Amino acid sequence: MELSERKNEIIGLGEKLLAKLLDKGVDSVAILIDSHISRQVRFAVNQIVATKTWDETNIGVMIDKDKKVVVFEIGLASLSDIDEISNQLMMYIKNVSPREDYAPLPEPSMKYPELKDNWDENILKNPEMHVNLAFDVIDSGKKAGAKRMAGTLLSKAMFLCLITSNGSKLTQESTQVYLDVRAFMDKESTGHASIAGTKLSQIDASKVAEEAASTAKLSQKYQTIDPGRYDTFFTYDATAALLNLVGGATSAFAVETGQSFFIKKLHTNVAPEIVNLKDDPLFSGAYNSRAFDDEGSPTRANELIVSGELKTYLHNRFTAKKFGSELTGNAGWISPRAWNLVLEPGDQSINEMIENIRNGLVIHNVTYIRFQNYMAGDFSGIIRDGVFLVKNGEIAAAVRGLRLSDNTLRMLSNIIAIGKERRQIFHWWLEQDIPVLTAPIIVKDVNYTKAVK
Repeated sequence: MELSERKNEIIGLGEKLLAKLLDKGVDSVAILIDSHISRQVRFAVNQIVATKTWDETNIGVMIDKDKKVVVFEIGLASLSDIDEISNQLMMYIKNVSPREDYAPLPEPSMKYPELKDNWDENILKNPEMHVNLAFDVIDSGKKAGAKRMAGTLLSKAMFLCLITSNGSKLTQESTQVYLDVRAFMDKESTGHASIAGTKLSQIDASKVAEEAASTAKLSQKYQTIDPGRYDTFFTYDATAALLNLVGGATSAFAVETGQSFFIKKLHTNVAPEIVNLKDDPLFSGAYNSRAFDDEGSPTRANELIVSGELKTYLHNRFTAKKFGSELTGNAGWISPRAWNLVLEPGDQSINEMIENIRNGLVIHNVTYIRFQNYMAGDFSGIIRDGVFLVKNGEIAAAVRGLRLSDNTLRMLSNIIAIGKERRQIFHWWLEQDIPVLTAPIIVKDVNYTKAVK
């Protein structure tokens, strides 16, 4: 069944479940239905190794009774047994305690924002375009000198519906696509680049492939250097990985549970004046476009950091009650979250930024980031797919044997330059799964330790 053909059926089943739960005496109900068709093309060793299309529908249910809250997720097939599901939910809610921070579901809004450039019919109708993009990566990477190209192109066409007992019946359709590429000269000489958007036409496969291939080629001649502090140019992907940490830390749930380095930092300077960061699910072509959050509040652009000052945490109904704040349109039922991080660009080109580094590093990718102390912000991560020593504004050699080991608050405060050209980034390595529209950045005195295999 096509995505468009099943909408009424899905909504109808959701409404039946909502009515059944209300008949059992719950105070409120919210049902969130996410139905999507995904297409994936995987390639390795210069050839396509897998193409896959899958169809999924997930249904989340939240019920409130006597200030108790239960959240439950089921698949579409299970929804056929509505009586059994409603009985299970009533059993679960008997065994939970009332929430001290309880707040009712927000009332529906009179107006919701319109999404722009968030749908591409080609994702559903023209699967061959996905394969063609993968071939473009392979061909462009080989022409640029890489021995092997590998990666993933993943797209989704999604139907989202929220039905609540207080009258919300909200739907939206959107598409998203990302390309994640790695190039190889040998096992250690690798390059990486990625790009994301809402339309296949936004995916510049050749450019991404050429970047990854040129990085892999440069990585062949390498040296080891001493651990220590180095001014560092972080590329699009590396910056996106770091900004994911920042976005995750703005969740009021993370602050409340001690998993944020922004505890007691609200309305204080956490970065220099050149840093302006917002969460915006409404910008044209936003990878994670959203017109409403999981509680039915309209989404909006929220200024997180303005001229270096932390302006807000992100809230759902419970954290807003606990913090005495307003809703921000970022609700998840358990934890509020950022939709799309947007870093305001600077005024320097990539070449200008690197030319201004006297003795430092270029980092193309940061993966497997782990915190040693969430509240302090101490973390470490693997740096890979292009680590280069810069001497007097020029790349001198590739570098191996280092690990990024620093503090998020210190790194934020040490940002000294932001590029003027931005790219939307999303891929599976991002720790918080937050898409980022970002330019490269330079951070002074970043700390590196010796990598241990």
